[in-house]
Amino acid sequence: MSKPRLTSARQAILDYLEAAERHLSANQVYEALTERLPSLNLSTVYRSLEYLVEHQLVSVADVGTGSPVYEIVNDTPHHHLVCLNCHHIMYLDHDYVNPFFQSLDETLDFQVHTNHLVLYGICTDCKKLIEEEKAVQAE
Repeated sequence: MSKPRLTSARQAILDYLEAAERHLSANQVYEALTERLPSLNLSTVYRSLEYLVEHQLVSVADVGTGSPVYEIVNDTPHHHLVCLNCHHIMYLDHDYVNPFFQSLDETLDFQVHTNHLVLYGICTDCKKLIEEEKAVQAE
């Protein structure tokens, strides 16, 4: 793959994502950068993010928010647990997931090529609330 051409918009997006250290939607990136780059428009942000994803500088994921989110690619893959109730996103260290990936390779001869896994479920706090609501309804 050729070396990516970083326009001022692409560089600004990379810098912002790196500083944010969290997942951001294209709209969030756009809103954050329009003051600094008044000529920036939302379609440029989308095209720039797509370009940065293609060149593996940014990763894109669906974490259940209704629109894709983006973050800077780093050397250590990480994964996410997303609560279906409150939509809280928790980081899941690669050390938990890597044995599963290795098992797939060893048992099914399937080599995983992702650095981003998202698992959906119910977080501890929501589980407690749901159980409490069930107990109240049962009374």
